Amino acid sequence: MITSTSNAVQMTNREFFRQREAAALCRIPGVRELMSAKGNQRTTLEQTYPDAAFALEIISNPFIADRELGAIQMEAYSAILNGESIADVHYKYDRQVDAYLTQHNWD
Repeated sequence: MITSTSNAVQMTNREFFRQREAAALCRIPGVRELMSAKGNQRTTLEQTYPDAAFALEIISNPFIADRELGAIQMEAYSAILNGESIADVHYKYDRQVDAYLTQHNWD
């Protein structure tokens, strides 16, 4: 009988992605301040840290029911987790959403 013993930590996919999200958010200036902000401070901090506000918005809800918008959202989510520049991710996300809205304006 072969039994293997492993000291490797077993984690679920959810735990894995939560760890990646936490690591990605730690690298973004302003995230800590936004996460601990009181209600009336949040608006001011969102203006001060627009990249952090965008990253928190994407990471807090990466799933959207619309297939095309969901793909755009997941692309931004993956880019944030991979450590890409938030300003670049935000710019690309805005451009893709604008193109989607223009294309489906009369749907």
